[in-house]
Amino acid sequence: MNMKDIRGARAAENQSIFRTVNERITDVGQDFGGSPPDEGRWVCECVQLDCAELLRMTNAEYEAVRADPTHFIVAPDDSHVVADIEVVIERNEAYWVVEKVGAAAKRAEQLSGVSSS
Repeated sequence: MNMKDIRGARAAENQSIFRTVNERITDVGQDFGGSPPDEGRWVCECVQLDCAELLRMTNAEYEAVRADPTHFIVAPDDSHVVADIEVVIERNEAYWVVEKVGAAAKRAEQLSGVSSS
């Protein structure tokens, strides 16, 4: 495994930590800001472990992103995207959706229990 693959796998692991936080929020039916019932605030799922950005989106939007284990929500800013391991596939004012590629995508799938093999 080359350094890019190692970095990509580690990034997927870091982002999976934030995805777990967001799933727990969903499980308990809360969010971080008293949003309307059909809308929530979610933790940015970028690779930066010290990121504290909160993203506003509907529950349906979050579930649609979550349906693919290689997709993650990030703050709408290039500083939350690692270009050699992910690509932005959706942009809007409140959040961006990134898709992992290569080893990062494989690791994200492994962490979710899904395999593309």
